[in-house]
Amino acid sequence: MHTQRKRALRTARGFTLIELMVSFSALLIVLLGFSRMLLSSHMASSTTHEATLAKEAARSMIEVLQGTTLADVYPTYNANGADDPGLPNSAPGSGFAVRGLEAPLDDADGLPGQILFPEQGGVLSELVDKPQYGWSMDMDRDGDDSGTANVSGTYRRLPVVVRVEWRGSGGNGLVEFMTVLGGLQ
Repeated sequence: MHTQRKRALRTARGFTLIELMVSFSALLIVLLGFSRMLLSSHMASSTTHEATLAKEAARSMIEVLQGTTLADVYPTYNANGADDPGLPNSAPGSGFAVRGLEAPLDDADGLPGQILFPEQGGVLSELVDKPQYGWSMDMDRDGDDSGTANVSGTYRRLPVVVRVEWRGSGGNGLVEFMTVLGGLQ
């Protein structure tokens, strides 16, 4: 009977302070791991969302460019406001806003979107050697592969790069699409 009473007292005592500390430490480690997983998942979700916004904005801008008369694309969307169709500085220019994204801190115009043309010295040129265009630069379709220094008024096809660069939750991001306007005729 004495042994049974000793056992009952021992089991009725509950946890010791050391047992409680070990239990709480184990629980804390599990909770920290879980919170870290949630934070990583949130960061990945934010980064994916930002990239989706950038891709959709670049695709939309390509559609806008495709819907613009070919002769007006370069003067409307280049960085030079003096050659804008209509009044000087009346066209949108080369930069564009993207809803939900902020431009990198060092961006000159503060807009995450940019339209790039093969320019040299501020004019559309076949002499540009940029790998992102990746083909013959015969924009005036005259069959001259040596290139022309200024085709701003004579181009019949126009290579364009639409770039979206942003400052995001996971650092800076970049999306770039390239297209040719005007086709091959």
